[in-house]
Order: sequence, then structure tokens, then C-alpha cells
Amino acid sequence: MRTTFGGTVLVTGALALASVSGGLPAQADSTAAVRAPARSVSTGASAAQVTRCDQDNDAKKYALPHKSDIVVKIDHCITKRKSGSGYKVFSSLSMSWDELSEHFGSMQRFNHFYVYLYVNRRNNGGGGDKNYKRTMCIFTDALNARRESAIACSTPMVSYSKKYDYYSDVFVVADVANDGKGEIYWALHRSKYIY
Repeated sequence: MRTTFGGTVLVTGALALASVSGGLPAQADSTAAVRAPARSVSTGASAAQVTRCDQDNDAKKYALPHKSDIVVKIDHCITKRKSGSGYKVFSSLSMSWDELSEHFGSMQRFNHFYVYLYVNRRNNGGGGDKNYKRTMCIFTDALNARRESAIACSTPMVSYSKKYDYYSDVFVVADVANDGKGEIYWALHRSKYIY
């Protein structure tokens, strides 16, 4: 889909991200709790948990002026988990990064590095896509502190209804330090659906 974000047209693999005052879609935000994403997939009618992930090996190289360039990789999933007599859903992601050459320059890589993680839903059979829950994962300090590492975050669990199909989506807003170019936007591909 095509969308406008802060005056820039973006193409996403899943959902149009509406621009609100130069920002992301207006809804209740939460700051992410760091938690490892659930990667296992349970099957069968009595499955207590089902997880579906993106399959695209999303990676992006960031050119850093007078510093070692880095590559950032993000994997994300949507999970449906048994909760009482019903189910809850949440999205999770794991992000890793590594320098592409021998280290040189300062560690002040980014002015900010925000990853927006979404639980999205659509009407069964398609159509009516909307952001159901959004979490802002602030990874600036981690990227500026370590040459290579991995980190994770997730949305809070939200109510599941069989009227909808659910999927995770990720949108990155990064500002490279001292490059004079402003924010860089990265819309990842959506995960597979949970029905």
C-alpha cells in the first residue's frame, strides 16, 4: 500500500500508516517492555499458543559518516495465546545489528532510533485493516552503546476476536547522527496472519 508519513510517500507490505501531525497513527502508545519474541508454533485444535512471523529477512544498511557502517536486521511475529476462557494476541520483535568493517569513529551513531511495533487486524477474509495496538521501542541508547548486539520488545497482550485476522507490522524511524539528512523511514513487510 502507499501512504504518506511526514510528507514522504511510503510503500508498506501490509497497512497504510496515516500521518497525524507529522507522526504515526494516533492511538494509545505504550513504551515497550523488553521480552524475547515467541518463535515456537503450536498446532492442533487445543493449541495454547500459535505464532506467525515475517518471512522476509528484513535488513537495512545504515551509512554512518566518519564511523563504521552497520547493518540492522529485524524479525517480527504475531502470537495468539490462551488466556482464561479466551485468547489474547501480541506482537514481538527481535533486532540485531553489526558493524560492516573494523570499528572506527565515535559510537554516537543515531540521534534517535525508534521502532514502532504494531498488532494490526482486518476483517476475516480481508479489508478494513487497522492498527489495533502500537508500541514504540526506543533503541537509540543500545545502538549507540554496543558495536554489535541484539535486543527485543513486544506489545502488551490485547483481546482476540475470531471476527478478525491479526498480523504484526513494523515501521522504523531513524536519524543518523551528523549526516544532515534528517529522519530515515523503513517500512518492513508484515507477518503472516493469525486467524
